[in-house]
Amino acid sequence: MSNPTPPTPDQVLAMMTQKMGETLPAWPQLLRDLAPDLLVGTAMNSAGSVGREASPIPAKYRSLIAVAAALGRGQASCARSQAYMARQAGATAEEVLDTVRIARHLAAAGTLDAATPLLADLGGKSTSSEQTR
Repeated sequence: MSNPTPPTPDQVLAMMTQKMGETLPAWPQLLRDLAPDLLVGTAMNSAGSVGREASPIPAKYRSLIAVAAALGRGQASCARSQAYMARQAGATAEEVLDTVRIARHLAAAGTLDAATPLLADLGGKSTSSEQTR
């Protein structure tokens, strides 16, 4: 079994520009010039995840999942590009907005989860993780 020839950095940049249009972040162009191997590697990772055509998850939902993940990590340009691709794949504005709502909820819940030991201290109760130490 042979591995397919990876695309060139210029091919990757052209593909990303076609997929993301004006929402393409600045970093791919910078990587093409500074670290072309990193650009190609990143594209190969994308092809095996959010861009995986053989995925049982439709492209629209893969991009919406990526929007939520990017927002959760504070990656505005990635979220914007993924939202653009979700729209290209048929997502409505309402679906993208609902994805933002879900990401916001999970970020808030994550803050509360991280605050559990602090909340327990304030309430004078130990958490289950403290009991097992």
